Amino acid sequence: MAIEFYDGYISIVVESNLSLPEEVKKFVEDSEEVCSLMMPVIVLDMHNVKEINSAGIAKILKLYKNLQSIKIKLFMMNVDEAIAQVFKDLMIFTLIKTFDKKKDFLL
Repeated sequence: MAIEFYDGYISIVVESNLSLPEEVKKFVEDSEEVCSLMMPVIVLDMHNVKEINSAGIAKILKLYKNLQSIKIKLFMMNVDEAIAQVFKDLMIFTLIKTFDKKKDFLL
């Protein structure tokens, strides 16, 4: 996972799928680091994620819950169509707003 700093928010670029145990473990470790940075907004850039399993979904929801408890907003962008459909079915987008590209987030 790469962390990119912008004016007023952090973008987390997820660099692999979230379907294998080691990928999910790396996501958890990196997201714990990001929580400690205390920026008001975090954007999860999912453009590299083409597969996700229930453990990956659970870890995204845990990240959302952890950030919400410390008053940090979480957004997602560049979500693959197949994953977006799963997130819609699970109503994750009612919790975490999504954007197609950075300029949409900045408006």
